[in-house]
Amino acid sequence: MNIRIARLSLLLAITALPWLIPPTAHAQRPQDNWYYFTAWGKSGAATNGGLSNPYGVAIGPDRRIYVGDQGLGRIQIYLPSGTFSSAITNGFGGGQSFSQPRGMITDRAGNLYVADNGNNCVFVFAANGSFVRKIGLGTGGGNGQLSGAVDVGVSGDGEVFVLETNNVRVSVFDTNGTFLRKWGSSGSLNSQLSSPFSMAVSEDGRVYICQVPFNAQGTDVLLKEFDRNGLWVRSVGNFEGWGNFGHSYAFWECGASVRLDPSGQIHQLFGYWAFYSTGAPNPDDSPYVIVRNRELVELFRYSPQWIGQGSGDYKFPCHAIGPDGTMVLCTRSTTTLRSFKMTFRDQWIPPLNCIPIPGVWQIQQRANSPLVDIDYTVSDADDAKVQTAALVFKNGVQNISNCVRNLSLVEGTATNLGPGVTANQPLRITWNAGADWSTSLGNYRVAILAKDSRTNLLDIHYLRLPAGNGMPALTISRSPLIPADYMQVWWWLLATGDTGIGLSTQRIVGVGGAYDGQVLCDNGTTSTNGRAYVHQKMNVREATAAEVSWARQAALPGNVNTWSAYQAVTNRPMYVNEYGFDTGSWGSSAFWVVPLN
Repeated sequence: MNIRIARLSLLLAITALPWLIPPTAHAQRPQDNWYYFTAWGKSGAATNGGLSNPYGVAIGPDRRIYVGDQGLGRIQIYLPSGTFSSAITNGFGGGQSFSQPRGMITDRAGNLYVADNGNNCVFVFAANGSFVRKIGLGTGGGNGQLSGAVDVGVSGDGEVFVLETNNVRVSVFDTNGTFLRKWGSSGSLNSQLSSPFSMAVSEDGRVYICQVPFNAQGTDVLLKEFDRNGLWVRSVGNFEGWGNFGHSYAFWECGASVRLDPSGQIHQLFGYWAFYSTGAPNPDDSPYVIVRNRELVELFRYSPQWIGQGSGDYKFPCHAIGPDGTMVLCTRSTTTLRSFKMTFRDQWIPPLNCIPIPGVWQIQQRANSPLVDIDYTVSDADDAKVQTAALVFKNGVQNISNCVRNLSLVEGTATNLGPGVTANQPLRITWNAGADWSTSLGNYRVAILAKDSRTNLLDIHYLRLPAGNGMPALTISRSPLIPADYMQVWWWLLATGDTGIGLSTQRIVGVGGAYDGQVLCDNGTTSTNGRAYVHQKMNVREATAAEVSWARQAALPGNVNTWSAYQAVTNRPMYVNEYGFDTGSWGSSAFWVVPLN
């Protein structure tokens, strides 16, 4: 049986409450923002680096800045300080001229690639500005022909990817401009494109395509990831729209530009498109950036300080990110370039008992085989050995009914799961998918889970209250456990082969003992008996109403004294009192716990 991979995804550690997971240890950590550094007014004579209608920007390995100007028909080149350096003017390559230079990128050697929307080609220049070659066999839809060339990307091995809006596809060429392949078509399916506008290509050939709505209905899929051959991997949305739809205008949120930073994170520049009575889209102001990891998971977003700008100053924005993390933004509506630098926090000392964080860095199915190699590493700043486990979710959906446990591992790789696994080094398990899944075609998600030497399954923080108000001294969790926390424990127990539970359709049921045959978790909802089972595994009990009331009052009996938490991550804690007890209103599905010993 051949199980073909259509979509892969990564799940992280489940052994910690979400708000207590420490950051991965780095020498420096970027702030959740870029800070305005400087702006360069570039109006004036073209020979002095002036701009008329800029519509594309790139930053080379030497940090020189390239700006394409449609009005002047040239590429202006600036030093990192913003000082004009030189220009690539019309007449290059024996008399060729720019028409509508749009998306631009540089490769590792500093060569500049310019997608020219008017000429339907890609011009390539050396780092010194000399013409190298033209890529594209004329205007059209045939192999090697281009139509609506709006952006270009280059992989680490030199393949050149060209995004075409008119053909609604990607054409791929080798380093010398020889056509290799094309993929993509117009439509709303995962594998199709709808108004592609910008593209970024990673070193290993991952292709990220940004889409914008060009009709009154818009689209809720704004960023798609494909492999180098056009196989769809995943998509992400973040779409919203509003306006006077029956009269003259409507606004739609859209992605305007997508680029990768030196670490491989994805920076998607957003703006708003205004559709006026003519039906023509017109990008407006208020841009912001969403930063995502390689799995398209949002890490943070920011709106840089748009110094001294008013409404309408950011039409058709585009951006570039340099090797040092500097971002340069330009728009067609102004002749000013804006530079933003990334600042860094001081190096942090890893706290004691860091939580292990597993990461899957490669999943590969062997050709014509049901065997799947899963390569992963568990990062832990203070533990040399950890316990690991794995689950697979069929059909790409993480729920109980699709859960595959007790994976059939072959070729001796089962020793890379379980207790005593070495942290901070590459590990591989080989899964015989055909033995565990009878479907010949489908999507699945792989979850690698990890736990360190701590005895509890959740990293609960406790507070200690002295005796008072008729209550004895009390140790109680600072914040409650919510349904997602119980599911974390269930995934771990399923992955590690807990013998006291079993799977039945969408339910986790007790097997043997006091909970035999009882429903412990039904379609993600943990029952009363299920909570008791989890609490038993964690060596805790549910706090009584009197204990929660005493902890809520703390030093002022009968009067709940609270204030908003100074810092809340994933909405926890909500409010705290003098002792740090979370006094937020969590509803009937939140439970404080008390350690048994």
